[in-house]
Amino acid sequence: MSPVNDFEERAAQLLDEAVHGYFAGGAGDEITLRDNVESWRRLVLAPRVLVGVEERDSSVTLLGRRRPHPFLVAPMAYQRSAHPDAEIGTATAAAATGATYVLSSQTTTDPREVARAMGDADRWLQLYVFKDRAVTDDLVQAAREGGYEALVITVDFPTGGRRERDERSRHVLEHPTYVQLTQGPVTPAERHAMHDPSLTWDDVAAIGEASGLPLVLKGILDPGDAERAVDAGVAGLIVSNHGGRQLDTVLSGADALGPVAEAVDGRIDVLVDGGIRRGWDAAKALALGADAVLVGRPVLWGLVCEGTAGAQQVIQQLVDELDNALALLGCPRAADLDARFLTRRR
Repeated sequence: MSPVNDFEERAAQLLDEAVHGYFAGGAGDEITLRDNVESWRRLVLAPRVLVGVEERDSSVTLLGRRRPHPFLVAPMAYQRSAHPDAEIGTATAAAATGATYVLSSQTTTDPREVARAMGDADRWLQLYVFKDRAVTDDLVQAAREGGYEALVITVDFPTGGRRERDERSRHVLEHPTYVQLTQGPVTPAERHAMHDPSLTWDDVAAIGEASGLPLVLKGILDPGDAERAVDAGVAGLIVSNHGGRQLDTVLSGADALGPVAEAVDGRIDVLVDGGIRRGWDAAKALALGADAVLVGRPVLWGLVCEGTAGAQQVIQQLVDELDNALALLGCPRAADLDARFLTRRR
């Protein structure tokens, strides 16, 4: 068994049942949660042979800069509930492996502390827009002061999804976040109610102008919304269904990616998340038109089991698997992956 799968099983044993359910669960009947993983498995790779792959290059270009590989660590909330190393653990694991780290708005560590721990490593800050806009403004200021390269605005969260695992377990969020919106423990549903459901495209433009940072919109599934994102002048978008945690039975990232990438047509960066578990999943994403991928839960399970070292092991495994996939696909450069390297089952 791979370390990624091993960590997932061990994490379920190590965590309190309600905490594990919060991290592992999805919305409704969790159909989309499961399909996020299965949709990558349905895609079939099509290798070429006798190409000459002794030298390989996993690098990609993202926001106009070369990155050593296409992996980012997805924003994940409340990491102190997973392990005492918390966000600094995952951030330093990302830095050690060349992965861009995306810090959640619901961080249990000050964004400036995370930045100091990462040194010059690449980092973005994910941004929820709260009803109290002063809270959002404070996060933007922390991003600027911490040297975060971009803001990732989550746009698929006007209100929380129906997360029935949390309802059954009556899970409460014990650890305070940097954005301390309430005193004492709260339920996920109570925290979700603090998001601003009135958010519109006009707000996105205003945030971009005020922040002076590139914007990436997270939560795009529809090609029409992708077109509008291009028109809005953002730097990129993330094809995402929020890890299956918002509206159940929507498209998986793998199934939504191709049409969105086609609509964007290279005008801005396209990333994807949801269900990526192995390096060859990332190869499939790039072949479908993504510029990069985000990985969340596998990294978190590594953190739960072995702290910073576990998170780093997961990211490094994915990087190594992608390099191996490039060799076996007969495509020595990740940037050259395209639809030629995918096929249908016969």
